[in-house]
Amino acid sequence: MNKDGWRAFSGQRRFAMFKNNRSMPADTVLIVEDDVFISMDAADSVSRVGVNVVTAETVSDALDILETEEISVAILDFQVRDGAVTPVVDRLRQRGIPFRIVSGSPLAEIADKGIPAGLCAQKPADYVKILISLISERPWTALRPSH
Repeated sequence: MNKDGWRAFSGQRRFAMFKNNRSMPADTVLIVEDDVFISMDAADSVSRVGVNVVTAETVSDALDILETEEISVAILDFQVRDGAVTPVVDRLRQRGIPFRIVSGSPLAEIADKGIPAGLCAQKPADYVKILISLISERPWTALRPSH
């Protein structure tokens, strides 16, 4: 613990620094991308910020992850191996989880599926900047410790 009462935690999962010896798991980012090289690059980039990363290559796998993991934000390619990620977007919206689409697909095609252009970025993208924009949408009051 440092002189200000903060303690850093580490282990199997990354943990945020929290005052008075209280720990909280770091946010977990879901990345849905079927190109293994882009997925690895995106995961490496955002994990350097100090978040956990879970990746999926298919809509099916992403939906399974959403059932088993506590996801904070998501970064999705629009077209993956088993189709458009619209079912994942629907689930994220139901749960109030912020997301962004990063895709090579035309923005008009994505907008036709009900996803506003403001939530989309064209490839290649800076995944750290995208993560920062997502973090700004998080309901941080839910992360505060109860007194």
